Amino acid sequence: MSAASPARPGFLRLYGNRTMLGLLALGFAGGLPNVFVTDVASAWATADGWDVAAVGALGFWTFPYALKFLWAPAVDALHVPMLGRLGLRRGWLLLTQVAVLAGLVAMCLVGPERPIAFTALLAAVAFLSATQDTVADAFRTESLRADELGAGASSFVTGYRIAFVVLGAGVLATADTVGWRVAAFAGALAMVIGIAATLVTPEPAVARSRPGLRESVVSPVAEFVRGWGWAFPALLAFVLVFKLPDQLANAITTPLLMKGLGYSPASIGWIRQAFGIGMTIAGAGVGGWMVARLGVVRCLWVFGVAHCVSICGFLALVLAYGATVHATPATPPPVWALVPAIGVENFVIGLVTSGFVAFLMGVCDRRFTATQYALLTALMALGNALARGAGGALAAALDYPWFLVAAMVAGIPGILLIPLVTRPVRSSLPWVKQP
Repeated sequence: MSAASPARPGFLRLYGNRTMLGLLALGFAGGLPNVFVTDVASAWATADGWDVAAVGALGFWTFPYALKFLWAPAVDALHVPMLGRLGLRRGWLLLTQVAVLAGLVAMCLVGPERPIAFTALLAAVAFLSATQDTVADAFRTESLRADELGAGASSFVTGYRIAFVVLGAGVLATADTVGWRVAAFAGALAMVIGIAATLVTPEPAVARSRPGLRESVVSPVAEFVRGWGWAFPALLAFVLVFKLPDQLANAITTPLLMKGLGYSPASIGWIRQAFGIGMTIAGAGVGGWMVARLGVVRCLWVFGVAHCVSICGFLALVLAYGATVHATPATPPPVWALVPAIGVENFVIGLVTSGFVAFLMGVCDRRFTATQYALLTALMALGNALARGAGGALAAALDYPWFLVAAMVAGIPGILLIPLVTRPVRSSLPWVKQP
């Protein structure tokens, strides 16, 4: 390495600084209301006797997570009254976090015994949570140096995942002992972790000066089109399809494991949720380190190929034990056979998430971070929704073996788009290392 070359940080140095620890806490604060809105509320309502249609309808109130780009310009342009001294990003973070905490406490006090009030509060928490995510995404992007983007994405995603494990599993595991209201209330109080992180983490310098609201509505898209030119459609296609392999596979993983292979819910819970999420966190950490060492372009190539290959574990299980959509085996495969398939897939998902999120952060104009990042992630959410919606029907038509092959092949278009979405911006992204 020449004297002019920047030192490449080691793993502990990369992740052990104040910024990464703050992002870990902010990720936790983002995941906490999400798991309440999605998992805890549904389980509590089910325990209270709601029928399956009513519980399923709660899912409609999660739309703010896909529509957050509509109000992201306000987050980019307007300071929060009376919190201006905290800065643009920290002011919005503190406002949304305190409001989320208040909404969760109100949900716990009301409970599903009062369905209308409970549902209204759930919708409000989903809106506030989506807004907090929008601000946190911008805060993360603007707080990181070029070589920290992958590690920052990893730290935030790890905090988000920890919230799902600790809060999702914790509330459900203790509800029978202490009661749903007490368990949910104790979980809601963990929002103070995010509030504390907001108060002690410095405001990004780039966020101190902002365009007006009108410019924040029009300019983010205009700047994308102007900056990318002919490559802009390729960028949109890349964001839409790059994660297709795991999106398709996840659409049928639960029915594959429960009905196709006959595993018990308890076995799936321990291996897929506890062990699997642990492997995702490990993969995210390694992925962030690799992005810092190798650059995002090399990592997108490596992670994209690994993404496709990682599904082979499930394909091997299906072929070895004859899993089919038409019947459930009388005796499931041994539990140990599921461990490598879950472990490899989730580790690679962690890698892919770190590289992909680092890329998305890197292509955003820091004058319009919240809006542009929200637009890109909304497009990614659209791809996820389409993949999940079509995945079941496709699996029923092809059966599990050919469906898994199709999921692997679905990763090829995203890999082929990598040169198109990196070459046009090499000169403007100094953190992109040449492959």
